[in-house]
Amino acid sequence: MSKAFLPHEQSRKVAFVASIYGHFGAFHLPYMELLQQHGCEVHAYAQPGQERERLERLGVVCHDVPISRSPLQAGNWRALGLLTESFRTEKFQLVHVHTPVASFLGRIAARRASVPCTMYTAHGFHFYAGAPLLNWLLYYPLERLLARWTDILITMNGEDWERSLKFPVRRKAVYVPGVGLDLGVYGGGSPGSPGSLSCPGGGAPSADEKAEAWQALGLPQLAEEPDACVVLCIAELNANKNQRQLVEALGRIRAEAGSARGLQLVLAGTGPSEPELLALAERLGVRDRVHALGFRRDIPALLRACDAAALVSYREGLPRAVMEAMAAGKPVIGTRIRGIRDLIADTATGWLVPVGDAGATADALRRLRDDPVHARAMGEAGRERIKGFGLPAVLREMEALYIEALDAKPTAPAQAAPDSGSSVGPAGHEPA
Repeated sequence: MSKAFLPHEQSRKVAFVASIYGHFGAFHLPYMELLQQHGCEVHAYAQPGQERERLERLGVVCHDVPISRSPLQAGNWRALGLLTESFRTEKFQLVHVHTPVASFLGRIAARRASVPCTMYTAHGFHFYAGAPLLNWLLYYPLERLLARWTDILITMNGEDWERSLKFPVRRKAVYVPGVGLDLGVYGGGSPGSPGSLSCPGGGAPSADEKAEAWQALGLPQLAEEPDACVVLCIAELNANKNQRQLVEALGRIRAEAGSARGLQLVLAGTGPSEPELLALAERLGVRDRVHALGFRRDIPALLRACDAAALVSYREGLPRAVMEAMAAGKPVIGTRIRGIRDLIADTATGWLVPVGDAGATADALRRLRDDPVHARAMGEAGRERIKGFGLPAVLREMEALYIEALDAKPTAPAQAAPDSGSSVGPAGHEPA
């Protein structure tokens, strides 16, 4: 990191805005700390929540604002008034907004308060190829309008980046490879730690070592079949994450082969779809193959103990679950959608399958099970590929953007789409 950060001697104030404080805790603490280390006073605006205490312990000034995730809630008008009043009082140099509704309110408030620079990180536009028409009718016009009050628009995947280049952003639209992942957390464990499967020379763990790891993780049912291919899905159990496709794929394998033995599907997460998924597994005769673990805090250990990962969502921005699996050296089955296809190199680091295609998903599961040597080679290729999405690389890119933002002067709204000021996109990805 550069030593000279602030363009002027005096301390600058920076505000982060999101719907919930948990968003900051999950994704943005390294960037808040970076700004603090270079003399900035950092504020956070979100709904009241427990994560506020964690931020305050780190010296972040927190402001409770009743931001609703639904753009049509009348309470958002009150939130807009509170944001505007506070921004005028605090006199921020930079406001960095996140999450759809909070980003709308934050940018309007920043314009009203004459904030010199407004930065917006789009974690995944709600309009995308294949999105419902309602999403396009509601979110697309709002994003185009508010781009005129956005100085720096940050996108995280190729599809969003291409679209952002056509928006009338005041300064520039840029691509940044995610929010940064601490790769070391997923790269292995110390011998004897839960889920640690390190082997001399980097070889594959033995069946006994796998069984011991699952026992240590409190999952004896997996230890009973240590030679099985265990596929881990880390996601909330809901319709968008589409775990149903994985269960249906297991059911196809059982129907065609008479058994799905040799495969285990592990679901790490909670959500409204859990009863439906387990009932489906029961009807398809694979209930003994599907394990719902609920909420887990030991994701790195679970990844080290499994053989592969899967995420077959309908919609993603740039999914952390896929990055975590790749950092752990695991091949990944993913749907061929925005965000996932930015991460997985098809047949090289995993498999991309169509949304809703249980047959193609079953084929991918069979390949994982039947060719473990190739699966491990794909996992290692994925570990190498994901390095560009690591926290050090992303911190360097964000630091450069923050330096520019902290030296910015107020600008008038754009009158036409720019010539894309910065057109640096994903590697090998050129704008249309």
